[in-house]
Amino acid sequence: MPTIAAYIELLEPLPPDADCATALARFESRPGAQLLPIVEDSRPIGVLERDRFLSILARANGSTAALARPVSELMDIEPVVVDGSTELHGLADVMLGQSEDNLRRSFVVSDAGAYMGVCSLLSLLRAEHDLRKDADLMRAGADKAIVAAAQARTGFLSLLSRELRTPMNGVVAVADLLRRQPLGPDAQAYVQTIMDSSETTLRILEDALDLARAEAGELTLDPQPVLLRQLMDDLQDAWGPRAAQDGVNLMIGFEGDTELAAEVDGPRVRQVFHNLIGNALKFARNGVVEASLNASARGDMVTLKARVRDNGPGIAPERIDGLFETTSAHDGSRVGGLGLPICHQVLTAMGGVIGVESNAGQGCTFVFELAAPRVAEEAAPAASSHASALHATGAMTQPHILIVDDNGTNRIVAQALCEMFGCTSGQAEDGVEAVEAVQSGRYDLVLMDIKMPRMDGVEATRAIRELGGDLARVPIIALTANADPEDAKRYVANGMAAVVEKPIKPERLVQAINAALYPAADEADTADQRRVA
Repeated sequence: MPTIAAYIELLEPLPPDADCATALARFESRPGAQLLPIVEDSRPIGVLERDRFLSILARANGSTAALARPVSELMDIEPVVVDGSTELHGLADVMLGQSEDNLRRSFVVSDAGAYMGVCSLLSLLRAEHDLRKDADLMRAGADKAIVAAAQARTGFLSLLSRELRTPMNGVVAVADLLRRQPLGPDAQAYVQTIMDSSETTLRILEDALDLARAEAGELTLDPQPVLLRQLMDDLQDAWGPRAAQDGVNLMIGFEGDTELAAEVDGPRVRQVFHNLIGNALKFARNGVVEASLNASARGDMVTLKARVRDNGPGIAPERIDGLFETTSAHDGSRVGGLGLPICHQVLTAMGGVIGVESNAGQGCTFVFELAAPRVAEEAAPAASSHASALHATGAMTQPHILIVDDNGTNRIVAQALCEMFGCTSGQAEDGVEAVEAVQSGRYDLVLMDIKMPRMDGVEATRAIRELGGDLARVPIIALTANADPEDAKRYVANGMAAVVEKPIKPERLVQAINAALYPAADEADTADQRRVA
């Protein structure tokens, strides 16, 4: 912060024995000067105030006697003197101790008692205004630089995520296919380890990308109706095998109306649960992990209160502060990792809060809470179906599906899934080949990758829709690692029937195929599920 010395006016002082005629001449030569400093032995001993001085001379009619008087007889012997080392923001403390009359005057600036110059409050206000404007510009520039850096990190991590997800998706998908084969217990355990490790890697990639999005202000939410009991059932299905493998007693519970639904970003809520449950399992080997959700409705809102408790090592009280900050991600202890910071970021974006209760050596309990609009029962989503077969009714008893993907592993996985569903399939390696294959008229449905050379999936979909006739109506399902809500909306807007995220879950894929090929039967199943639930 600049000091007052930077803004002084170097006004030549007068000695105390100078006459008033000299002072008058000095004021006439400096029409903007409000005072003249009187200095003796380099120290200010008084000031001549312009208005008071000229008033006295006027009353004396500018007589020779008045002009001959020494200025020491007319000077103010108690001037406001401020040390030049005073910073601008400290001036207020100095000036507020002065009288109201003094606040309207200019003042003398000294250096360790020695005269330096004069200054006025007006000039300092202008200086402070300029400084504040410069500071605002600097902050704006810094903010832009920070946002640009965050966006650059997000872009890099997005690229890295896409590049790594493709081979990892292949690993997960092939491992899932192996898991469904008649293998021995040891082989099944090995396959499950591959799946768990791969899925953990994918979650870490997504968490890192979400943290970068949050820093850049680009973390998006997509609230949709979510059946809350079903959300907890899905968590049990996802984590039950892993807990059993680790020798952990996993208990997942739901408290509330089993038909209660809320408009909330389901994948984000699951992401928080996944991170907390995964963290708990890691530190509760051969122990107990409890995850629960209490959902209560009041009027048009639903309050969600969740708890994830384990009996592993606790967290020392001094480590809890800053537990959810990104700096803790570099810590090698229990509090390290990306999971907790991303939980905090996601819940903050959703208007929720998260905290932890811990007793060293006795485990800990993470709690989070958020509120969401209630969804009317008739608009609530149906319970998910885990069917692994197509409806395959009517003339289309064995659908012929075109698999479009530039990655050979992904094509093999999709082909195996189609065979599992009782479908036949053909393959294309990019959008150009896909359009040519559809023109043959042999395919009932297309599974379309998005990122491909020559012609990507969106361009290929547009080209197929422009073919006209029955060819233009062939259902197209996007298979992609880029299943962000905005991306999915764009794919559907360009003519795709559904979006299935990689790594492909058989249940999700068969559900999408049923909805695309047999909409009437799919709607009937949904109605049946509602009646049974």
